[in-house]
Amino acid sequence: MMETLTPRTGLDPREIMRLVQHYRSDGFSNKEELLDFVEAFWGLKIPRGKVCPEHTPPAEYVTAAFFEEVQNSVCWANRGGGKTLNGALVTWLDAVFKPGCETKILGGSLEQSQKMYAHIKERFATTPFTPLIKGEMLKTFTRMTGDGSIQILTASSKSVRGPHPQKLKLDEVDEMAPEIYEASLFIPQTAKDIKASIQIYSTMHKAYGLMSRVINEAAESGYRIFKWCIFDVMERCTADRDCNTCPLWEDCGGRAKSADGFIKIEDAITKKRMVSQDAWNAEALCRMPSQEGLIYKEFDINVHVVADPFEHEPEGTG
Repeated sequence: MMETLTPRTGLDPREIMRLVQHYRSDGFSNKEELLDFVEAFWGLKIPRGKVCPEHTPPAEYVTAAFFEEVQNSVCWANRGGGKTLNGALVTWLDAVFKPGCETKILGGSLEQSQKMYAHIKERFATTPFTPLIKGEMLKTFTRMTGDGSIQILTASSKSVRGPHPQKLKLDEVDEMAPEIYEASLFIPQTAKDIKASIQIYSTMHKAYGLMSRVINEAAESGYRIFKWCIFDVMERCTADRDCNTCPLWEDCGGRAKSADGFIKIEDAITKKRMVSQDAWNAEALCRMPSQEGLIYKEFDINVHVVADPFEHEPEGTG
C-alpha cells in the first residue's frame, strides 16, 4: 500500500475549509503545490522520483491528469503499484476542485469498480471535504455541490449506455470484455469547459488480451502511456544492503538506491522467489505479458501470419 503520513493537524476545520475554497476558486499554481496539498491533507506520498529512465513516476500521471495536460491516457503499471489508488485520487481531485465535473468508473468487474470507489470514500472524502458532498455518499453514486458527481458502473452493455459525463475511468481493462470496452469509449463528452477524457489503468496479464491491444494501438488511438514498474514505486534501498548478494540485482541494477516509493524490498524479493519468470516479467516489471497457458508460446502474429496468396487472384484463374 502507498505510504501515508500523518495528516496536517495544526489547522482548525474552518481554516482547512478556507484553504480548500481558495484552491477551488484560484486553483493550484503548479504541480508541486498540488502534490504537497495531497501529502499534507491526505497524508499520501506519491512517488515522484524517476527511477527507471524509460518509465514515468506515478506523480507525473496524477499532475498531468489533473491539470489536463493529457486528454486520454493509459497507466500500465505493476501489481500493487497504486494504479487504482491514483485513479481514485484524480477522480476526487476533479470532483472537489472542478465544480460540475462528472466521472464514471468502470472496472473489469463490479468488484474492481467498487475498489476505486472505496478508496474515494475511505481515504479522500475525509471530514474537511464532506461539506462539498450533497447528502450522503451512496453505494454506487455521489453527488457533489456544484453538480459534479462520481458513479460506478457494472461491467454490462446496459450500464455503459446512458448519460455522458466528462471523465471515464477504466480499471483493469485486461479483465474487461472487448465489447464492453468498445461501448464505454462513447461515454465521455466535453461539458462546462471540462474536457472529455478516458483514463485506463491495468497490468498486462494476457499475451493477446485487451490491454495488449490498447498498448499496441495507443499511438493511433491518441492515448499517452504512463508506465511504471515495481522499482519505480519501491522504497529506497539503503547503503547497508549489499547489491552483489541481492536477489533483485539482475533487474534492479542499483536503481532502487534512488527510489522514493512504498513497496518493501523484502516483499519484492519474496514475490520474485515465489512466482514464475513469466509472471514476474509481466506483473512486476511490465516487460511482457505472461504467455502461460498458450499452446504456442512463441506465436508472433507478425511472423507467423501471412496474407492469403489467392486473395487478389484474377477471376477465372483458379
